[in-house]
Amino acid sequence: MNNIKNLKKIKNLSDLKILKVLFPFIKPYLHYLMLCVLFIFLITALDLLIPYLTKKAIDGFILSEVKGTTLLLGIKINSFFNLSLVFLGVILLIFIFDFFQSLFMEFTSQKIIYNLRKGLFFHMTHLPVSFYDKNSAGRLVSRAAGDIDNMNEMFSSILVFIFKDLVLMISIVVIMFFYDFKFAALVVSVIPCVIALVLFFSKISRKAFAVMREKIAGINHSFSENISGIKIIHTNNCFEYFYKKFQKLNYDNFRAGMTQIKIFGIFMPLIELFNIFSLTIILVYGASRINEEQITVGVLVAFISYMKMFFRPVRDLSEKFNLIQNALASAEKIAGILNEAKEKDSKDAKDFNEEIKEIEFKNVSFSYKKGEKVLNGISFKIKKGESLGIAGHTGAGKSSIINLITGFYEPDSGEILINGKNIKIYKKHEIRKKLALVMQDPVVFSGTLADNLMPENKNVNKNFLDNCLLNANCMFAFKNNNGALMKIREGGRPLSSGEKQLLCIARAFAVSPELIIFDEATSYIDSGSEKMVHDAMKKLMEKRTSIMIAHRLSTIKHANNIIVIKNSKITESGNHSELIRKKGDYYRLVLSG
Repeated sequence: MNNIKNLKKIKNLSDLKILKVLFPFIKPYLHYLMLCVLFIFLITALDLLIPYLTKKAIDGFILSEVKGTTLLLGIKINSFFNLSLVFLGVILLIFIFDFFQSLFMEFTSQKIIYNLRKGLFFHMTHLPVSFYDKNSAGRLVSRAAGDIDNMNEMFSSILVFIFKDLVLMISIVVIMFFYDFKFAALVVSVIPCVIALVLFFSKISRKAFAVMREKIAGINHSFSENISGIKIIHTNNCFEYFYKKFQKLNYDNFRAGMTQIKIFGIFMPLIELFNIFSLTIILVYGASRINEEQITVGVLVAFISYMKMFFRPVRDLSEKFNLIQNALASAEKIAGILNEAKEKDSKDAKDFNEEIKEIEFKNVSFSYKKGEKVLNGISFKIKKGESLGIAGHTGAGKSSIINLITGFYEPDSGEILINGKNIKIYKKHEIRKKLALVMQDPVVFSGTLADNLMPENKNVNKNFLDNCLLNANCMFAFKNNNGALMKIREGGRPLSSGEKQLLCIARAFAVSPELIIFDEATSYIDSGSEKMVHDAMKKLMEKRTSIMIAHRLSTIKHANNIIVIKNSKITESGNHSELIRKKGDYYRLVLSG
């Protein structure tokens, strides 16, 4: 449902808004674009000269009673051979200018796309976490890869062709009026119909391509999801179910593509029909004007050439119609993401240069969706060096407390205080520098272990990183004496779930946090790895403030204080022994396992 709302939001972007969003990526290369425009003007001028030379050849040498000389732009040409040399020179210049124009345009296009992809990546990494809750990874990958590739075509050829074609078409109309006003007025009477046709089909085709891009994003998401869950598909033998699910997505994409093909199939023949109709007008009316000796044969041939030249860009536009609409649909999608607001601090947010001495939740309520409270009136306090355990069934709201402390979300009501002051007055990244987060799904990046421990600091001492690995019981790193230089592949291969979690604890050691947060850190690991993870956690927690969320209550039973969350509220609090004696919700959680 959220994806549909986002799609509607993106579709509402006008072309001017899209241009406004994309202009900063184009601006650094405007001087190259201006150079391309200069070449376009030169090429267009030379293109327009060819029918003029043909007219001069016919009227001045082929059909002229007095042969031997003709005026060409005020210069006397005394033979057909010399005129042919001029014609050849014009064609050669068109080739040279076209070569340099293409070279500069391709260079500019690649630079813009490079800038755009870099800017999109930077923008996406600075978007709030809530954005990723509403958008799947497959769709976002589709934006960053497929949609930007589509825009490459737009920058490298489409924009230039459109500009060149517009200049050419306007120039042709002006020249035809210069030759013969009445003749030109009759011929160009079909142009408003052509423009109306292009605008109409452009509008409906854009919608078709927007749907098509969304369907492709769905296919990418399906591929990503199925590859990630390939083990589940194999073990549950559910190939047929996922195949049928993908087949439907693929068929929806096929239908969207067929809609676009039908639009294109109607548009092209209509353009050709207008072309034939205009040429018929020229031949019929032109022949009568020649018989009345009001125009020469050269003028008629020039008119035919110019009209063919006029419809050539329209035909090119038709052939590039798919690319244009595809590129514009992709531009809408990318502009939609770039229009998303980055994560922001409050207006007067300041640096946080203190130690974390106390964290307090004061009657905090929070909901992801309006009217559906995840946390309701939560209050607790944790002081420096203390540990807090949070227990409760799945969906009780435990992880939401972490999302609020880290600033990924903000509470609906109540206050989160740090050292007695509202956390909002500080910059989010300043707070985050003081903490480390070890999650239930360990996130490991391809590269070396050092890249995972301190990616921002390439000059850090290897011995320091090796010590972090040893403190976190990452003995696997030293099997081949590589230590922090051990390489890992995509998805953390060849590390096991337990080894990945130990690596995440080593990452926390490397940043030496004041506050360490464990969010179900032992959920997905086997009992053999659990002991090593518990030992590493214990070392990491020494003299540090810590918050632990756990299904396995053995993880939190040594915490200074434990709170139990049920139905979005705190129902119990105390240490392990106190809560066991109460025989309440915590006691029942311990018994259930």
